[in-house]
Amino acid sequence: MTTLPDLSGFGIAFDLDGTLVETAPDIIGTLNTILAEYDVPPFPYEAARSLVGRGARSLIQRGFAAANVPLSEEAELPMVGRFLDLYRERIDQESHAFAGLEGALDQLRAAGARLAVCTNKPTALSELLLTKLGLIERFGSVRGADSVPLKKPDRGHLKACAVDLGLPLDKMLLIGDSETDYLTAQNAGVPCVLVSFGYCDTPMEAMSPAALIDHFDELPTAIASILR
Repeated sequence: MTTLPDLSGFGIAFDLDGTLVETAPDIIGTLNTILAEYDVPPFPYEAARSLVGRGARSLIQRGFAAANVPLSEEAELPMVGRFLDLYRERIDQESHAFAGLEGALDQLRAAGARLAVCTNKPTALSELLLTKLGLIERFGSVRGADSVPLKKPDRGHLKACAVDLGLPLDKMLLIGDSETDYLTAQNAGVPCVLVSFGYCDTPMEAMSPAALIDHFDELPTAIASILR
């Protein structure tokens, strides 16, 4: 086990979908339920996985486009509402924390770090998912896209997490899985750790995070190297 430096006075913010939690099965399952209601063929899981972080509307649009079925803007709006209702019902049916996550979070907290969730998922859904998975008590802030004037990659989203934790922005780190997370950290002037197992459709080599990890067991070592 990595010996961490004293992390008192530091905040570590995590993206949610594809970073903390494998949510793709429930999100794509919800999408395919919607598509079936409109007699549209299901969107293949592997094709949809990298798009999960882009929100319900984008997923619905891609699902219809993949099947070459026209979709009007007027038809989209009720589908998004229906998607959110269905997803809320099955939010933890197949979703689960990534391997090693809970141990890494506990190790960071034991070293004095304050933890936050900085996600473009709606706040209520984020809190519901974290509660159902028994994770929410580990976080001092959960900020969804609807809780800030401008969402990630705007630096203000991460700053809101810092304010909640009682910390300055320059004492934050961001852990994520996508170009949006990387750009958020860049815009905020803070280090970014990316995970390789999430929902990124941008090649990792196109970015230069402070660290890239393949498993949460590697996170304490990565953070220790950044903050030493």
